[in-house]
Amino acid sequence: MKRKIFIFFILFLFIFNAYPFWIWSPKTKKWTNPKYSPLATPFLQFKEAEKYFGEKNYKEAYNSFKKVVIHYPDAQEAAEAQYYMGRCMEELKKPYQAFLEYQKVIDRYPNSKRISEIIERQYNIGEYFLNVPSKKWLGISIYDFVEHPSIEIFKKILEKSPYSNYAPIAGYKLGILFLQLSRYDEAREVFEKVIDNYPESEWAIASKYQIAVATSKANPFPGYDSTDLKDAEKRLDEFVKKHPNLDISEEAKSQLVELREREAKKNFDIAKFYEKQKKYQSAIVYYNIIIENYYDTKYYKLAEERVKNLKNLMEVK
Repeated sequence: MKRKIFIFFILFLFIFNAYPFWIWSPKTKKWTNPKYSPLATPFLQFKEAEKYFGEKNYKEAYNSFKKVVIHYPDAQEAAEAQYYMGRCMEELKKPYQAFLEYQKVIDRYPNSKRISEIIERQYNIGEYFLNVPSKKWLGISIYDFVEHPSIEIFKKILEKSPYSNYAPIAGYKLGILFLQLSRYDEAREVFEKVIDNYPESEWAIASKYQIAVATSKANPFPGYDSTDLKDAEKRLDEFVKKHPNLDISEEAKSQLVELREREAKKNFDIAKFYEKQKKYQSAIVYYNIIIENYYDTKYYKLAEERVKNLKNLMEVK
């Protein structure tokens, strides 16, 4: 008997301490807890949350704004409350969670006055993740196993806010990220879309250059089929000619020089292969390709010397 009383007493203390504010409502015939229950109107609930936010009590503010969204989803204050939930997450240094909360405003309250600001905030969060060094374990980046958050964020801007001012740059940065992750085909696809969808944007101009870069990086080793390399060289050359005064054109010129060196090396290696096989006439054909087309590379003089030596060798024979 004493044991039962003791157990009952312990349970009573636990319930009392865990739920000290549960109140019986004769009107609703339910137990309510003010900690989890909203205030009488969405206006009052929003004002309470706003007060917490002003006091920089962001955790309490978040929970209070959440009550508006949950209990008064159709109220005028709901969209603003959802926006502030994102703000609270930013202040609590949880940028990805902030992005998710902001996205809910776009999805649920597309007529919110905050949409433009939210898109800007989402872009900045994407930019933040883009510039934060990835965490590594045993020298391996975490993004080798999980998708980079900036990919989701920039894709969302392009998908849900394609007409915003941030859509072209989001697309461009998405392409840059794919380049960094060595996902060259995806990078080219994104850059092509920027050019097609935002032809008047400055980011369309930059994307034309990056397509050539993606093409060249996708083919780091010279092979017998140089179609993609030639395409990249053509795109870079056109870009430099059309936009000679852009800062990025200088970078494009350097890339163009590198591509021409690689293409010349490819022909030089083929020529050397034929030379070793003692097929001198075939070797001379490829050395002449360098002499005729790649006069500005280091292989030009080498090709001239090899042609001269091979002709002398053939005359002796």
